[in-house]
Amino acid sequence: MPDNSFRGPDHDSHPAGDVDAPLPLDWVYEADQVPPGGIEIKRTATDDERAAVAQALNVLSCNSLRLQARLKRAPDSGYRLRGKLTADVVQACVVTLAPVLETVVADIAVEFRPPEDAREAAGGVIDLDAESDIEPMDGTSIPVGRITYEELVAGLNAYPRRPGASFNPLEEARPAHSTAGPFAILSKLKDKK
Repeated sequence: MPDNSFRGPDHDSHPAGDVDAPLPLDWVYEADQVPPGGIEIKRTATDDERAAVAQALNVLSCNSLRLQARLKRAPDSGYRLRGKLTADVVQACVVTLAPVLETVVADIAVEFRPPEDAREAAGGVIDLDAESDIEPMDGTSIPVGRITYEELVAGLNAYPRRPGASFNPLEEARPAHSTAGPFAILSKLKDKK
């Protein structure tokens, strides 16, 4: 059964860089909401949430954003989130500034642990073959929205370009009759004085 419940805007996590900025996707689940068998999460961002995401990302628009995932208890004291994020984002082309539609599809595999367990895991040897990232919980809160937003940020093209758009910097036109290099020109200027 899909669960769309989440805690309100008093959550302390924020987009990177601005601790006073509201979290664009404040989809937070409490640990006591997660039964032993886990819960199915099917979230579709509202118009207001998509507008907040677009503003936080500084893009033209976020046309759609969906998360389909499963949140369940891990064998130890943590929780596991596995699922897929799908979003349609419109950015400005870096060459022409024309709108560029990009579809972001990202697999999410995160393990939430109490802060002391997460610090212990982060302080050890990094396992490049690990199936999931380790994220600290905020007390008993599981910040599903923050992870969704961060995965969207990571999946966006940093340099969106419209098909066929190319950057051709203006070349300085050197007079056709001049074969002298810059030092020869400077020397002529010095001789005139």
